Amino acid sequence: MKTIHAGVVHEYGKAPVYGIYELNEPSDGEVQVRVIAAGLHRLVVSRASGKHYSSHSSLPMIPGVDGVGTLSDGTLVFFIAFDTKTGSFGEYVNVKKEDCIALPPGSDPIKIAALVNPIMSSWFALNCRAHIKKGASVLILGVTGTSGQIAIQVSRSLGAERIIGLGRNQKILDQLLKSGSLDAVISLVDEGTTAKKIAELASNVDIVLDYLWGQPAKITLETIAKTRAIPSHQLEWVQIGNMAGATFEFPAGALRSNNIIFYGSGLGSVSPDEMRKQFSRMVLEIGPGKITHNVETQSLKDIEKVWELNMNADNRIVFTP
Repeated sequence: MKTIHAGVVHEYGKAPVYGIYELNEPSDGEVQVRVIAAGLHRLVVSRASGKHYSSHSSLPMIPGVDGVGTLSDGTLVFFIAFDTKTGSFGEYVNVKKEDCIALPPGSDPIKIAALVNPIMSSWFALNCRAHIKKGASVLILGVTGTSGQIAIQVSRSLGAERIIGLGRNQKILDQLLKSGSLDAVISLVDEGTTAKKIAELASNVDIVLDYLWGQPAKITLETIAKTRAIPSHQLEWVQIGNMAGATFEFPAGALRSNNIIFYGSGLGSVSPDEMRKQFSRMVLEIGPGKITHNVETQSLKDIEKVWELNMNADNRIVFTP
């Protein structure tokens, strides 16, 4: 056993408390990593609330799903802690050997810890679920959030030629359009106006990255199904998040009259081996600054105070022990 300091969840729905935790020695096939940085992602908060489908079944537990640290020989690694008994919000964590990815010299631990998770959602969606091709057109539902904004960069890096963003935050939409990040924007104002804009700007896209589901997805899907120029032209719809609702109704006939393929993208939809392969590619994209975002560093000692700050779309929070 090793006595460590960590952020510990004692009750679902409550912020973790910084304190002492007794960490077991690594099991067969595991290594112990000294944690340098770990990101406060939406996934981490959702799992710690007990509401996520991959949440731990017992408490107390240490949250955190990934991070950057060093092995006993000093090797700098990005590590994955999705299915470990203890997460990455501690001074040390035990992870499977194969879930440690050596980082190239000069890698920025803070940046990698902050960005791999938000990049992961669109990266897996476009590489492992949909099949993006050079010159593709992409519509992003929920583009004003952190993952949505990063999805723009990921889509560009993978060859997208035209990217349309749909969201509620008009200020961010305007900024993304003015900067040239997006080719067109659709504001979620009222359903009639939104549907009209979708028909005008996005009815013939190749791929939809959906971080919202609920009513915005319903409006988008209904409009595309009615206004697509060539119904047989394949649309790949990747469901990633459900910030706007878990369900909606849709007429079966509209699906039969269009060539629409639905994919889910999340934990479980991609094999562990494929995830490791893609993580190795992702860290190379982050290293040279191809994909960036604002990052804020916080001490793990302050975890209880800053737990909810990850809802701020302007920054990604990273804890350092």
